[in-house]
Amino acid sequence: MAKRPTGEKSCLALRVLAWFALGLGPAVAELGQTEQRDVANPDHFQCHGRNHFSGAIDVPIEKQDDSGSWPYAAFFIDPVLGTPTIVYGHRFRALDPLMQAFIRRHECQHANNVRDEIAANCTALAQMRSQGLTPQQEAHLERWHMAVGQLDPQYGGNGAAFWERTVRCAAAAH
Repeated sequence: MAKRPTGEKSCLALRVLAWFALGLGPAVAELGQTEQRDVANPDHFQCHGRNHFSGAIDVPIEKQDDSGSWPYAAFFIDPVLGTPTIVYGHRFRALDPLMQAFIRRHECQHANNVRDEIAANCTALAQMRSQGLTPQQEAHLERWHMAVGQLDPQYGGNGAAFWERTVRCAAAAH
């Protein structure tokens, strides 16, 4: 007899099913791909988001803007066209390629209507694991999150809680 998911596993499973039911599959579609690529190279990832008004697949605008108040990245929706837009902040360029690749995937989840920060991180981690993220690379992501310190409540309050919830969620996705 198959064991039914409970609690957080059930919640995540329902969220993933909802993404596909709402046509948001591109946000998680790469989870099953086996194509070889360098998971640590931010240029080896192409985000496919959703237009906020039409729901059609829309490649987000990605740009650098050092004038914003966000240090790494922020997600916006063009108020006229509904185009998803990811803006990278002043600290993004200083990050190593693996962290840039992770943050790009995280922001791509927002471009697919995933508003929850932990769910965005979770799906980014699960995606990278499915694309060959090594234990050493994952440990690097963990160290970076642990060093972040205090964060807003939507991120769990601090980097350690953010990462712990990310890993717990990604484990439930398997």
